[in-house]
Formats: sequence, structure tokens, C-alpha cells
Amino acid sequence: MNAEKRHLIRAAVLEDAPAILSIFQQGDPFAVATNRQDSIGLIDIMEWLENTSDKYPMLVIVVQDEVVAWCSLEPFYGLPAFDRASEISLYVAPEYQHKGLGKQLIQHLEHHQTSIGFTHLIAYIYASNYASQRFFTRQGFEQWGLLPNIAQNDAITEDVHLLGREFH
Repeated sequence: MNAEKRHLIRAAVLEDAPAILSIFQQGDPFAVATNRQDSIGLIDIMEWLENTSDKYPMLVIVVQDEVVAWCSLEPFYGLPAFDRASEISLYVAPEYQHKGLGKQLIQHLEHHQTSIGFTHLIAYIYASNYASQRFFTRQGFEQWGLLPNIAQNDAITEDVHLLGREFH
């Protein structure tokens, strides 16, 4: 078996917003199920990018000058006691899934954990997203909680799993 190819991981920039939005929309079951691609828009992504920092970065993987995966860290909770915990979001374009890109993003974060300043990462994952649950479990995350029927729109009501990992 060939070793996984390492790809360029860099901080996201404003010009990446359309690609980030496209990847997000392809991975959001609410947008897909309702055929609504406007739940999160380009302006939202641009705001996310404007709010990044060294502690809460948004990273992208670029293959042949194309953004094909991204992840971001955000504050987990608004109290100072939780400052060392971050929420992680991670999305890979469908045609690039199962190629080790998500794992490379997690490894990058782990390698830079001290400089970023987190001790815990928490992922919110839809109950029906078995692939994402398996991915995070393979990266050492464990189920820390369940939010029953919390995700809702006109077409879907769904549980959300909280998966977390403590980094030492």
C-alpha cells in the first residue's frame, strides 16, 4: 500500500471563501436534503474568515491550486474556564474523501496544538453522518454526549453527537 501523499496545508484566505462554501454545502445534510444551498452563504464564510486568529484558525488543503478540504477551530463555550477547548469543523470535497486529507488536517492541528493553545477538541456530528463519526473515532475522538432532536428544519429533525478528544 502506498504511503499517503502529504498536501499543502495553509491558512485560509478570503479568496478561498467560494471553495469553502461549496465544500460545506456538499457536506451539510440539511442543505442537501432540502435542496437549499442558502442556509450558509458566501457572506457567512467571509465573516468566518474575518474572525479567524492564531487561536482559532481556518485551514485549507490545496491540491493543484484548488481548495479541496478545510477545517476550522472556534471557541467551544463563552466562559474563560473553557478557553482551552475548541470546536472543530472539518469538511472534505466528496471527490477527495477517503484519501487521508482529513487525517492530515487533524495531524497538523495536533502538531501545532501548543502554539494554537487547545487541550480539547469537540466535534458536533449529525447522528446520520456515520462516515464522519467513524472518521473522528479513528482519530481518537470519543462520544462525550448526545443532543436529541436538536437539529431541525422543515424536512429534518436529527440528533447531534458530541465527539471529543483530549490532547496532552
